This record gives sequence, C-alpha cells and structure tokens, in this order.
Amino acid sequence: PDPEDRFLDRELSWLAFNERVLDLASDPDMPLLERVRFLSIFATNLDEFFMVRVAGLKRRINTGLAVPSVTGRMPLQVMHAIGVRAHDLMTRHATLLKDDIGPRLDAESITKVQVDELTE
Repeated sequence: PDPEDRFLDRELSWLAFNERVLDLASDPDMPLLERVRFLSIFATNLDEFFMVRVAGLKRRINTGLAVPSVTGRMPLQVMHAIGVRAHDLMTRHATLLKDDIGPRLDAESITKVQVDELTE
C-alpha cells in the first residue's frame, strides 16, 4: 500500500515554503539589511497567501464545494491547520523583529519611520 503521507497539502506546503523565507531572516550570518528584506518578503507572501489561497478555500467551503484534498483532509481541517501554523509563523516573525533585528537596526542607527513621517 502507498504511504498515507505521500501527498502534501497545497496550502500547508506553501506555508512550509514561506517558513524557509523566515529561516533566512533568522540567519545571524546573513547581512542585517538582507534579513530585513527577508522579513518583508515573508510578510508580503503571507498577506497574499491569505488574500488568495485562504480566500479561495473559504469560498469553496461556503459554496458547498468542500471536497477532501489529495491528503484526505477536509477543507475545515485544512483551515484549522493553516490557522495554527500561520499563527506560529507570525509570532516567530514578530519576535524576530522585536527581539533581534529591531535592536540590531537601532544599534546601527537605522531609523524606522512610518510612511506618514516621510518627507518629500
């Protein structure tokens, strides 16, 4: 018989990919501004993931097209797994910015400003 885990869930696999982007931001051997760049890529990717993939999954659930994925999980199970995994990743992202990269930026006198604080 084929192993039960021979298929990957599309959405959870995508989150695993984005976790690898976050891993690059976590790498202390990476130049500081590259780490900031990877934090930004992670956040942008996650926004798009929710706007496109999660929205599509919700649409399938709401329209009654909720069929099991290739992994055998029902869409509501996938949504739950996404919620747990995404929360863990977002917490890791915020902690990395607050406790590691943010203080390093401050130490290098790199100022963080809001868009409305920028001058022409």
